[in-house]
Amino acid sequence: MEIKDEEIVDGILKKDKYALTKLIDKYGSLIYNVVQSVLRESYEHESIYECVDDVLMCLWQNIDCFSKEKGNFKWWLIAVTKNKALTYKRKIKKTGNDIDVESATVKALDDVEAQYLNSENRREIFSLLNNLDEKDKEIFIRRYFRGDDVKDISREFNISTISVYNRLSRGRRKLKKIIKEKNINFKFE
Repeated sequence: MEIKDEEIVDGILKKDKYALTKLIDKYGSLIYNVVQSVLRESYEHESIYECVDDVLMCLWQNIDCFSKEKGNFKWWLIAVTKNKALTYKRKIKKTGNDIDVESATVKALDDVEAQYLNSENRREIFSLLNNLDEKDKEIFIRRYFRGDDVKDISREFNISTISVYNRLSRGRRKLKKIIKEKNINFKFE
């Protein structure tokens, strides 16, 4: 049975993490798609998941700004998400004014999500994944290599979707740090 928007809002107002999980289950792909539609340039892709995380944090902290009397929760959620993504876009543009196309491309290719697409680098990336604990490694592989849905992963591992997103985010940060520290170069076509 699908949870109603009013129940989600009331739950988040009470700081019930279950309500946030239900919000992610119901609207996670919508949030992601809105962010992705705004951050569509290749050099912006690495900010998509970070922006989605910030949207969820913003909703958690500012749910009291939503007024049931003034509007539809789904449309309010879209507006919040779009505004957050536009803020990211402006921030990226502001910090990237001096970046030329070549360095923007290198930055985009440096993104872990983009790296897994290159089959030549798959073995190296799998080797890097050994730096994650077994559960995080399995979640990472299922999400980014097999393309499993976050809901399916959360059910299979008996953890919340929030936990899945957090583990993926931490994994990406850890792998990026290792790549930077070890000065690992990947070949891209």
